[in-house]
Amino acid sequence: MFKALMTAIGLGGPEYEAKTLARDVRSLIDMLYGQHGAESMQKIAAEARKQIDEVHRRGLNDPQFYGRGVVELTELNRAARARRDNIAWSGVTLAIIYIKSEILGDVALPARNAVDGFIDKWSHALPDSTASDGESS
Repeated sequence: MFKALMTAIGLGGPEYEAKTLARDVRSLIDMLYGQHGAESMQKIAAEARKQIDEVHRRGLNDPQFYGRGVVELTELNRAARARRDNIAWSGVTLAIIYIKSEILGDVALPARNAVDGFIDKWSHALPDSTASDGESS
């Protein structure tokens, strides 16, 4: 009931979640550019790609099975924050946003595109570049 009420007043539902993800990813990427150098950005992109690929693998590349992946990423995120590992935290946060946007579908495409753009920009110097060629959902 609460969820229906929030949706009715415009504070819930997929469109609201998609806007929130898009806002959050823009803020995170802006923060990363202000706090990290190129080497760290490459590591963050690698961490994000690794985590996204792992959720895809475990979820059989089907967004309906990504819920458990979000839970696991959230646990990794919490652990990285506790260790004060900003590179891992940032990469996992980008992965969470990406996977959540895949679950929401096309309505969250701006958030997914922002994460893809970040990874593509910084993956050029990754040792084992796993950047996808047209693999986005």
